[in-house]
Amino acid sequence: MLTITDAQINALVGTFVWPFARIVGLILADPLLATRGVPRRFKAGFALFLTVLVVPVLPPLPAVPLVSAEGVAILVQQVLIGVGIGFAMRLVMAAVELAGFVIGTQMGLGFALFFDPMSSAQVPGVARLLSIFVFLLFLVMGGMQVLIGTLVDSFTVLPIGRSLPVEGWRTLAEWGGHLFAWGVWLSLPVVAALLVTNLAIGVMTRASPQFNVFSFGFPLTLMVGFVALYFSLPLLLPAVETMYRAAFEFALAWLRTPAS
Repeated sequence: MLTITDAQINALVGTFVWPFARIVGLILADPLLATRGVPRRFKAGFALFLTVLVVPVLPPLPAVPLVSAEGVAILVQQVLIGVGIGFAMRLVMAAVELAGFVIGTQMGLGFALFFDPMSSAQVPGVARLLSIFVFLLFLVMGGMQVLIGTLVDSFTVLPIGRSLPVEGWRTLAEWGGHLFAWGVWLSLPVVAALLVTNLAIGVMTRASPQFNVFSFGFPLTLMVGFVALYFSLPLLLPAVETMYRAAFEFALAWLRTPAS
């Protein structure tokens, strides 16, 4: 007669639950799958599918009962690790949206907001345009495959049961500073063109006080902004590729943070 002990059941359940928790954490913060447009059933099924594929290549798991304080702590830690990896990737999309917001504001389109059902928030039109462009670029450059590969490598770099030191979480928080640096960097070409345009309008207004700046300056600013954005889009391709590459490298380097 075949008998199964509680320890064997806990080990079997933990083999699937702990990796599943890390994958779910990644999906909760991933820039592609975390949107509201992706059904929850698909997210759960995709996470379960990845878990079944990842389990055979996992390193040895800790001999800890799942239903215990230590087992629950490992479960929470796996969710946080997955969220951290997804956060590193989400930062690229947030930087592009910030650049679009800065560009739209400088062009005078700060009022051009619409409701985005994906994020349930008011989003500038230029920011939404750039975010769609980066979404498509992420898919074209095989970013989803690289993201899944990074997730699989994370189980080897930081096996289940080994805790991440406090320095690692501090490094992840400091990584958030790239949001503003990248956002300003991406918006610089258009902002520089608009700055020159505004200076020219200011000189014209100073030289001719009767010059109606509102009837001429606003259309000119819009035209220059769209032209500069059109010519800067090809330059956005290598910049975003560099940002995504840096995010993937940071995710693995973050998991390798040595304990102090």
